[in-house]
Amino acid sequence: MTAIQTQSFITVKNKRFHYIWLRENCPSCRYAAPYQQLYDPNISDRPENPQPLSVDLNEDTLIIDWDETPAHRSVFSVEWLLDHSYDPQPEVDSDNTILWDRAKLELRSPQTYDALKINNESWMEPLFRLGFVILENIAPDELESFLSSIGPIYNADYGKIMPLETRDRAKNSLPLSDGCALPPHNDLSYWGGHHLAQFLYCVDHQNPGGYSILVDGFRVAEDFRQDHPQYFQILVETPVQFWLLDKMHQYQFCNTATILECDREGKLTTVRFSKRNCRPHLLFEELEHLYQAYHTFFRYLKKPDYQYQFQLQPHNCLLFQNFRVLHGRTAFDPALGNRKLSSGYLDWHFFVGRKMFQNYKI
Repeated sequence: MTAIQTQSFITVKNKRFHYIWLRENCPSCRYAAPYQQLYDPNISDRPENPQPLSVDLNEDTLIIDWDETPAHRSVFSVEWLLDHSYDPQPEVDSDNTILWDRAKLELRSPQTYDALKINNESWMEPLFRLGFVILENIAPDELESFLSSIGPIYNADYGKIMPLETRDRAKNSLPLSDGCALPPHNDLSYWGGHHLAQFLYCVDHQNPGGYSILVDGFRVAEDFRQDHPQYFQILVETPVQFWLLDKMHQYQFCNTATILECDREGKLTTVRFSKRNCRPHLLFEELEHLYQAYHTFFRYLKKPDYQYQFQLQPHNCLLFQNFRVLHGRTAFDPALGNRKLSSGYLDWHFFVGRKMFQNYKI
């Protein structure tokens, strides 16, 4: 095989690799297990980039002897180089996101995965594509260990797992609001900088009401962008405050952030919506415009055409992207039966890391 060399890079099967990149990715200069770099190129102390003394390229292997003291040799698999090529500039890893509404999911109901039969990470695929997944047959005493196998459960102000229980009002003194409908919302909007996966685990459900509601916030926001571009821009550009006053634990939280977030290419990355926590504190000239955009977006979220409803069954666990999928519930009468759930969070980066590990070729 012929290698095309220049002063700064070499071409292997029509893919260019800089010498500085090759030197830093030398297989013998990395830990085997975490694959972290051992080599310190001392770039700031070098007047020039690493240079080869000799290069030997065949069909399977690239061997470079470097101009260094002491001498050093790097041996690369050509297959590995092509798998990790950055020429041309790599595309952002696609998660094959599917934007959905109620009709799309009802046409083809999402698959429910049996936790007792899981032997790989394929159950995570809908979590990335749709933003949520439902797992069944998880015993209550196995919930924490199952979730912890992905990553540590987030330790919120109430602990790791929060019980959400509604009992028979005829036998208990419960507030009248218990069992009321909850509109679509995201949790923990009053905490900043967290991309979380939330879980809702059904311990018991003996009530005919209380259906779970999911809304694809990205789908709603994209439609909202098309219909109301000026309002969309207001929600992207205007930071508002999300508050929580916790008298029991004596905390006051406040997070200042926008309701919608996009990356540099304009792609949605976050929907942050919580009617009960949002308390905008803006300039007088900005407030009315913000509320017009805010309330219009809220009306979109409440449209039945966007809301996928289902009843979570005992020992089923719903996992979803808290920064994309909004959740809520229909109303129910606690006098008609118990409804007990458990809720908590995991950092989304652990799911991304697990997915990347499955696809990574060392």
